[in-house]
Amino acid sequence: MKILIFIFFSFIFSQNSILSINGFGESNNYQNSTSSATGQIELFSISSNSGNPSAIATIWKNRFTSINVTSQFQSLHISQLNIFTNGIELLSISFPISDYKVLQFSINPQYWSQYSINENNQNEVFEFNGINYSYNSHYYGRGGFSSFGLTWSQKINDKFSIGVGLDNYFGNKFQSDSTFLYNISMNAEGEDIISPNSLSITNSTHHYQGYGLKFAGIFYIKNLELGFSLKQVGPFIISKNKYYSVGLIQSEEIIENIELLYRQFNFGLKSKITKNFGILTELKTKDWQNLNPNLLILHSQNYNEKRFSLGSYYDFLNIGRGYFDSVSFRSGLFYKVFENFDTTLLIKDYGVTIGSGFRYNNNANSINLSIIFGNRNYNVYGIQSEEYIDFILGIEVGENGLKKNN
Repeated sequence: MKILIFIFFSFIFSQNSILSINGFGESNNYQNSTSSATGQIELFSISSNSGNPSAIATIWKNRFTSINVTSQFQSLHISQLNIFTNGIELLSISFPISDYKVLQFSINPQYWSQYSINENNQNEVFEFNGINYSYNSHYYGRGGFSSFGLTWSQKINDKFSIGVGLDNYFGNKFQSDSTFLYNISMNAEGEDIISPNSLSITNSTHHYQGYGLKFAGIFYIKNLELGFSLKQVGPFIISKNKYYSVGLIQSEEIIENIELLYRQFNFGLKSKITKNFGILTELKTKDWQNLNPNLLILHSQNYNEKRFSLGSYYDFLNIGRGYFDSVSFRSGLFYKVFENFDTTLLIKDYGVTIGSGFRYNNNANSINLSIIFGNRNYNVYGIQSEEYIDFILGIEVGENGLKKNN
């Protein structure tokens, strides 16, 4: 019988869902609080006065030198466990260079995992050289990688805008696998006697370093926006060191050079029905390469992802009430399928999103709130589903004194 025990003691950058115990861990999805409320759409900006930091073909809309910070708060329910986590999803700074040209620097966690798993097999006895044994294994890991990005966004003309980005990936992970071996014997009364035999521990450290490119474009056709993006991560280098018997013996360093880690493609539409109301839809695919399982969590490959999103928004523009310039309400739906091509395991993730935001100080600053109600269905270790509520808070601070000329 296998028992999952999730241990949570870290306040920043922590996940404990089923997606965190495979590959490199769980992806950090919410890089922008405005689009999170419209079904997690990534290609478009919901605000008419500023761009979306994760929608790189819209950043040219920023009229101010601005700082964006996005944070996530999650309540996760798995079986009988209730877990609360918190993490910073994105920190970005954008600089208007000239009319319709903006440069952005950003840093955000990409993949992260923290897990503690006990595999209790003391009830399973095996015989070797006439002696009965049982064992108990424990697996622990914590770490991941983040990215530092440089993005150029420009409006080419009234019909087309682009965004080009370069990412530098970096990070570390610590992993500890231990096995307790027990002797099983019988006393005079016929009772089983369990006595410790040995303990073996393997600690390992992983170092991540890599690069990625992304390109996005949006075509503007009257009240319709047609968007696409392509992201490719690679080359990517993983170096691993193993330490046996609590660090007394070190194995040789393993270095893996990966030309292509994964490729992601997004395609979507944004339709402005009226001046204040619009709808959005988007398709996303992310395909991973088959990697050396010795470099992955629990020797499990990453999940390929397919997502469909549908969202809407309604803006109250130029309300002119004191300090506030506009207020927006958003909602959406999403449906994701994660497939592990190694185990053929499927995870279905679906939910609804709602949110609101307002801009103030002559549209230089904004606060955005999003809530995601989600459910994941699967069958792993006897657990069949998990429910989560994500609260996303985004703050944008702009500087009027550095406003670009129009």
